[in-house]
Amino acid sequence: MEIFREGYPTPFKLLIECGFEYRELRKRLLDKGISIRELNAILITHEHQDHAKSIVELHKAGKKIYAPRTVFEKYGLIGKVDEKQIMVEKRSKMIGMGIFVLGMPLDHEDDDGSPVYNLGYIITVEDDYRILFVTDTKHIRWDLSKYQFNMIFIEANNLRRILHFALKSAKEKNNYGMVIHFNRVLNSHMLVEKTAKTLATYDLSKCEVIILIHLSANLKINPFEFKRIVQKRLYNYKKLRKITTKNSKGEIVEQKILPKILIANQKGSLEWLK
Repeated sequence: MEIFREGYPTPFKLLIECGFEYRELRKRLLDKGISIRELNAILITHEHQDHAKSIVELHKAGKKIYAPRTVFEKYGLIGKVDEKQIMVEKRSKMIGMGIFVLGMPLDHEDDDGSPVYNLGYIITVEDDYRILFVTDTKHIRWDLSKYQFNMIFIEANNLRRILHFALKSAKEKNNYGMVIHFNRVLNSHMLVEKTAKTLATYDLSKCEVIILIHLSANLKINPFEFKRIVQKRLYNYKKLRKITTKNSKGEIVEQKILPKILIANQKGSLEWLK
């Protein structure tokens, strides 16, 4: 993510999550024209490998990493990082001039059903531009209705009907491993129907784009359907973005439109869905 600030000639480059092997992460960044050395900060939500795998190598490379204490403990970095880099819920930390990150607790589970400390983040740039990042949670407990977000990254892991069908099938086949897996997804991931309901409680009058992330790798998933579910809910609840344009007479007029919706695909690229 590139964050532009007034008075700075170059953007602040923030990497959120690092769940690849270091070599793969470096390749993916280079494919986007970014080198590891250009990164100003890395922000991690929780300890699972698909979110924090290359943290040790990034630390060795001298990168400033911000994460919950449990993440640094798991990867043996406690005592090697500044206490200011440990993210704590309900506390805002400055990660760059004019860039503050507030952690909020989310509900997530490990494979055995035990809770995993996981934070969502509200990133505020120069007291004006706000970004919400939420992943790996079954819901958002905080009331965010009074925030005005300009950009939202939010989990939309699966469709309820697909998961319940898959769970029913696994039980019938006595596939206990998949039963555990599907129950875990239901208990620790936000389904697209819940995502749509959650977004409909927010003030989206300034929201330019909503990015649906952490989609399941299930081949039955249709991202177009994900988008339609979210769009329909936002439209029905009149959660529209306000913009001003000029008409043919040169007069300023106000319009209300839906925020743009992007899908983060399995390769990490963003898809504009018409």
